[in-house]
Amino acid sequence: MKNTKKLFVVFSIVMVLVLIGCGGTAKPLITVVELDNKGNAIGQPATPEWVTRYVTNGTVGLQAMSEFRDVYCIVGEESSTNRSFALAWADNFSAQQRVGAMIRTNIASEYQARVQGAASAVSDQTSTQAAATYQQAIDSSINAIVNVSYSGVQRVNDWWVHQRRYDIDNRDVYRDEYTAWVLYIVPKAVLNEQVARALTTSVSADSALYEITIEMARQIMQNGLADWGAN
Repeated sequence: MKNTKKLFVVFSIVMVLVLIGCGGTAKPLITVVELDNKGNAIGQPATPEWVTRYVTNGTVGLQAMSEFRDVYCIVGEESSTNRSFALAWADNFSAQQRVGAMIRTNIASEYQARVQGAASAVSDQTSTQAAATYQQAIDSSINAIVNVSYSGVQRVNDWWVHQRRYDIDNRDVYRDEYTAWVLYIVPKAVLNEQVARALTTSVSADSALYEITIEMARQIMQNGLADWGAN
């Protein structure tokens, strides 16, 4: 409830300060006031905690909540001056595409960290060639992994707010903006197994990445996808 109240204050009366001029002076240029939100229609205007966490700390903040301990969170967000556009975007948000993008980032980081050590072990004369070989294999493996259609993804919540941004020096100058969020989750055990399976089938036994990939798959099954949503 404490965090919810904080975000309500942020949405309702936050003042955005832009540093301008010399000497580090700051001038308040815009004040943001919340005019409406999804909850007003049902008598529950308080901003949900999952929105609070996401706005302040991104997906990592969501994953720290106890209710999301056993799932991965995927959030779509869109802002527009047109309410219908923002809400339609949320309704049509592609969770599969976002899951693929997050897996790509995660797996690419893991590959780069592991391959760096393997490539440094070869002689200087062949290091460039080895790096190129690894990168080609990484690209091929990642492309195969992200093209998989992952099951178990569920839409569990959504929220929207209507804000008005005023020029602090002229209240007659303002812009209305609608922001919509949509929250999807997928059980960690389900996605871990699917990603591990996709990894093991993405490389052949004679690939330069074979041993690295098999070890990555094993680690994902045991520990999950590291730093989910950190990027």
